[in-house]
Amino acid sequence: MATSATSPHATGFPAEGRCGYYVEKKKRFCRMVVAAGKRFCGEHAGAAEEEDARKRILCPLDPKHTVYEDQLAKHLKKCNSREKPKPDFYIQDINAGLKDETEIPEQLVWILHLKIILCPIQHYTVHLMILKMVILQPST
Repeated sequence: MATSATSPHATGFPAEGRCGYYVEKKKRFCRMVVAAGKRFCGEHAGAAEEEDARKRILCPLDPKHTVYEDQLAKHLKKCNSREKPKPDFYIQDINAGLKDETEIPEQLVWILHLKIILCPIQHYTVHLMILKMVILQPST
């Protein structure tokens, strides 16, 4: 595949509206979109000479990306790498089984359900027996 004369590689300049950071490992310019009037994307803003006023640091939750030092507190609240709260219905190791199978905790009770399903197409009745373990919640 031949490169055209207007490609960023041929001219030595990044495409218009794209980051001016040259990624040596990939032998090309970064393809991220830049903000109006900027030369570099947010990830490579540290490479810009004109942005010495704001320092970027590694995110403490995920060092794969950087954040502005003065916006760290705000970023930590919304970073996708933060520990998310467990839902109310979550119970740790609920499906792990009993540690000692001879003892069944008092709050676990076996319930037997017998469901009768009528199948009009096949003209027969299916008896479905379901055995399930239910956790009894303490009354408050």
